[in-house]
Amino acid sequence: MPKLTVRYPLFAAACASLIATTGLAMASAPAHAQEATAPASKGFTLSLKKGEVLQLIAPETQPEGREARQNYYRTVFPIAEALGYQREGQLNVRQKVRSDYDPGAFLFFSWPSAASVQSFRDNPQFNAFKTLRREAWSELKIYDTQVTQDLDLTFDPAKHYTVLVAWLDDETRADYTRYLEGIEPAVTRAGGRFIYKIYDPTMQTLGEESKAPGQITFVEWETTDGFAKVQQSSEYRAHQKYFGSSVQKFEFYWLKTPA
Repeated sequence: MPKLTVRYPLFAAACASLIATTGLAMASAPAHAQEATAPASKGFTLSLKKGEVLQLIAPETQPEGREARQNYYRTVFPIAEALGYQREGQLNVRQKVRSDYDPGAFLFFSWPSAASVQSFRDNPQFNAFKTLRREAWSELKIYDTQVTQDLDLTFDPAKHYTVLVAWLDDETRADYTRYLEGIEPAVTRAGGRFIYKIYDPTMQTLGEESKAPGQITFVEWETTDGFAKVQQSSEYRAHQKYFGSSVQKFEFYWLKTPA
């Protein structure tokens, strides 16, 4: 994977995606109505090697921050791309089920190594423009995780996706695993499957440094009523208590590949 060449087309594509991300969840119209009128979506595949870093960005756009965003993109993205930074794809937020803020999408990027991430963060030019983030976005959550084994993950435009970002109690976090494992048979029957779990990512935000989530879990679904079916199952009723005992806070979104 040649990742040390500056790709200005990549920079332009990333800017276009970020500019289009409004940060407003589409929760007003029924899911079936949205899907019936939506244009065809495009999927994408994540292919990362062991040791590379997956970066997940959830931005909430500052309406008055367009100029600051443009300035940030022009200055910061070429620095990152020179170190191997690549845009991999995105999932748009179709519905915010539970969250205290409104990201418009979850954007997937990659770095060739943890060392390249650190080189970027240590770059004086980046640090000089880092303050633009506060002018450009109302909130910006950036999660990093180093891939521990080769990753090939395809997001299918014909499918639907959920992401659950969970902040876990350190003493009872094993209950969260018990919860997920306990409901998995019901998830399977409802046309879902766990496709990727990110454990203990690092997190950057615009606010004060805060505790990072313990796990980010992506589930692929055949239909948008899959989780509602799971909630009616005996497995869910039997294991729901473990969710309550282990999770301090969570965010939950329905996602879709962009048109």
